[in-house]
Amino acid sequence: MILNVIFSFNRVMQLDYLLQSFLKRFKTDSKVVILYHTTGAHKQGYDLLKKKYSGYKNISFVERKHVLFDLSYRHALNTKRDWEFFKERNLFKKNGDNFKGALQKIIRTSGCEFVMFNTDDSIFFEDVEIPDEILNIIRSNPENTSYRLYVGENLEGQPDYVEKKSNYYQWDYYADTNFHHWSYPFAVDGTIYHSEALLKHMKPMVYHNPVTLEHNGYSYIRYRKLFRTGMSPITSKLVATKLNRVSVDSLNPTLHIQPDFLNEKFVDGYTLDLVIPEHIDNSNIVPSEIYLIKGEIREQIYSMNEEGKKVQSLLGIEGAKEQLD
Repeated sequence: MILNVIFSFNRVMQLDYLLQSFLKRFKTDSKVVILYHTTGAHKQGYDLLKKKYSGYKNISFVERKHVLFDLSYRHALNTKRDWEFFKERNLFKKNGDNFKGALQKIIRTSGCEFVMFNTDDSIFFEDVEIPDEILNIIRSNPENTSYRLYVGENLEGQPDYVEKKSNYYQWDYYADTNFHHWSYPFAVDGTIYHSEALLKHMKPMVYHNPVTLEHNGYSYIRYRKLFRTGMSPITSKLVATKLNRVSVDSLNPTLHIQPDFLNEKFVDGYTLDLVIPEHIDNSNIVPSEIYLIKGEIREQIYSMNEEGKKVQSLLGIEGAKEQLD
């Protein structure tokens, strides 16, 4: 079984859209845990969403909690730099929470052999069925292999050294010094790992949210040359939709459709509908059109314009990863 941990912060309407796409498209046996953080009026939105999915036995919610210090850091304070990170981001900080400890507990107690992460601004746009062959390859070499759902031959910039197998692609993450998705061995977007193998290396990492998990995880894993072998479907199955940005640790270009506005609409009974391009050639996209739906009401709140084209043009083959290098 594959555990999908979805990270969410104040984007309940987009999270709902991701969950709907996952339920429709993901065909392999799975369990979903939403690890979320919320503030102000957004809490009402998440309470409504939890009620909406309360009948799904394979979907659960875990809210991040404020703590004086996260005890899981005791396995990660190995250098002066680790201690500085801990003191700056967690130790007795008013905004410090248990993200690291909660995430590791979710993986440890899930009972799932494999794990992937997603962020709440992504969607599955094609059916996903993970071949047994792929799971067996990861199982046989758990610290050296992973399977990435957001790349494929449809994306611009796929390197020549990516080798086509029978029904998947394979490559060496360390074959290239250029910075892009095929040289980035750790991601919090749609990449399947062996749970025990990944958890083993997450314990000594310092991180306090999804952005620093990816940033520090990338540095830790690349330095140790872990997860060398990457695999992917022939065509990508997952995209990130650049509607807005909620993290102060990220500078990704977006449309700036306000999460507060979307939360108000969700509480009022609206859901999201995105029109994505017919041909996906980037793992990050600006939707062609964005609608809010309530019963017979279909309200358009965005149509592709010059600003959207500019945002899309800033999303190269290194995508949202550029600021983490």
